[in-house]
Amino acid sequence: MNAAVVLVLFSVLVATQAKPDPDVCDVIKVESWNYKYAEKDVEDATWVLNMTVVDQQSAAKCNLGESFGYQKATLWVDDGCRADFKVCYLASSTECSVIRAESWSYKYSEKKVTGAALFISMAVEDRQSEAGCSLDKSFGFYNQNSTVWVDHGCRADFNVCYVRGSTSSTTVNVSSWNYKYATKALPSASCIYSMQVAKQQSAAACTFGKTFGFVANTMWVSDGCRADFSVSYYSA
Repeated sequence: MNAAVVLVLFSVLVATQAKPDPDVCDVIKVESWNYKYAEKDVEDATWVLNMTVVDQQSAAKCNLGESFGYQKATLWVDDGCRADFKVCYLASSTECSVIRAESWSYKYSEKKVTGAALFISMAVEDRQSEAGCSLDKSFGFYNQNSTVWVDHGCRADFNVCYVRGSTSSTTVNVSSWNYKYATKALPSASCIYSMQVAKQQSAAACTFGKTFGFVANTMWVSDGCRADFSVSYYSA
């Protein structure tokens, strides 16, 4: 939500800490047979940071964001891409806290979670309100500013898990010339979590998820989208 919000105090009840491990990298085979979409979970991974082709077995192309990629701790392939991928990820590096968040008089409220750089999950542990608590409808979180939020009368204790680290923002130009697919990596980032148009230079539309987006620490554009993008990212 971009509307003005009211900050309220939450109570942190219990905190369990785990020592962050360094990034782990493995070579993992993922295959799209008969050009069908396929997924594979990365065992012991909290969050995948990067995925690159090591040994391609398919005649079909393997392009990041088009025919392969990942979401949190799950790898995916499509359109016939079959390959061995080098996958780097965070392992056993989360901290979890039980946090009381309350939407009084059905008003929106939020709280900054100190030390949280990248949220992994948020689940209801003990609901006190008659109003329901539904993820992304009456409660959720923002990686951009390390906050959790509640709305519509939801009041509960939540189990919130996150990764410690640092978050930063920058402006990057990424351009699709001659309507071709293009990528640009952000070396300082472990993973990008937000990408928005800051200043568009192209007549062609720049639409998130259609003509621009990101996977891990790599931004992509297509179909003639050219713009300066405001990019927020996490660094381990």
